Amino acid sequence: MKSINNRYTVLAAFVVIAGLIFIFVKQEPQHGTNRSDNSADAATRKAVVAPDKPQLAQAVEKTETFSNAESKARPIVAGPHKSHDPHSSLTAEKHIQVALQHKQEGRMFEAIQSLSMAIPKYSDNKDLYAVRASLYMEQGQPAAALQDLQQALKLAPDDAVLLTNRAQVYRQFGQIREALTDLNKAISLNPDLLPARFNRGAIYYSSGDYQLALEDFDLCVAIDPHVAGPYFNRASTKQELGDTVGAKNDLNRFIQLSDSEQWKSTAQDLLKRWEKDEASKAVEVPKT
Repeated sequence: MKSINNRYTVLAAFVVIAGLIFIFVKQEPQHGTNRSDNSADAATRKAVVAPDKPQLAQAVEKTETFSNAESKARPIVAGPHKSHDPHSSLTAEKHIQVALQHKQEGRMFEAIQSLSMAIPKYSDNKDLYAVRASLYMEQGQPAAALQDLQQALKLAPDDAVLLTNRAQVYRQFGQIREALTDLNKAISLNPDLLPARFNRGAIYYSSGDYQLALEDFDLCVAIDPHVAGPYFNRASTKQELGDTVGAKNDLNRFIQLSDSEQWKSTAQDLLKRWEKDEASKAVEVPKT
C-alpha cells in the first residue's frame, strides 16, 4: 500500500462485549502533516485519548510492573478456611459487572484487579480477558491488552468482536498487515459488524486506498445510518476522491448526529476550510 500525506482525521473504534465501545482519539493534525493511523472516532461514544504508540518491549515491561503492583494489592488469606477476599464467591459474570461498575466510578485499578482475581478461577471465560483488554487499552497498556486478546482468541478463534479488537491493538503497534488480516476474517464471519468495516475503512483511507475505504464506509452507513462516525470518515474519503458536494453533505450529517462537541467543532472547521478552498479556486485567474 502506498504512503501519502494525510490531510484529514479519520476515526477508528475499539469494541468490547456488553455493547461498550471504547474510542481512541488523537488531535487532528495541521494541514499538510501526516495523520496518525491511531486516530479514532468519538462520534457517538465517550472519547478517551489514546497513548502514543510505544515500543513493544517498553510496553511489556510496563505491563509486568502493573501486574506486580496488582499482586501486592491482593488480600492475604488469613487461614485455611478464611479469606479477606470479598470476591471469592463471585461468578465470572459478576466479576465483570463489578469491574464495569468500578470503571464507571473511575476506579480503573480496582476494575482490572477484579478481573485479574477472577481469571485464575475462570480461565476458560473469554469475556474476562476481553473486558480486561479494553481496560488495559484505556490505561495505555496495549501490550497487556494484546496478551489478553490472544488468550481470548485461543478460547474463541472465530469471535468477530475479539478479532476486531485485536486488529485495533495491532494498529497501535503499526502492524497494519496483521490488523487487516483480523478485520478481513471478522467481516467474513459477520459482514454486518460495523466497527470491523469502520476500522478497515480507516486503514484503507490512511493507506491511500480511497475507493476501498469508501466501500467500507458506505456499508457502515447502510448497516446503521444513525451512527455518526462513518459520515465523518466518508466525508474525508469523498473529498479525496473529488466529491466535494457529497463530502459536505456527510459532514453536515455527522454534525447532526454526533454528541461530541469536540468532533462537531472539528467537522465545522473542516467545512469552513473546504469552502474557503473552493472560493479560492473560483477566483483564480489562469495564467497566460
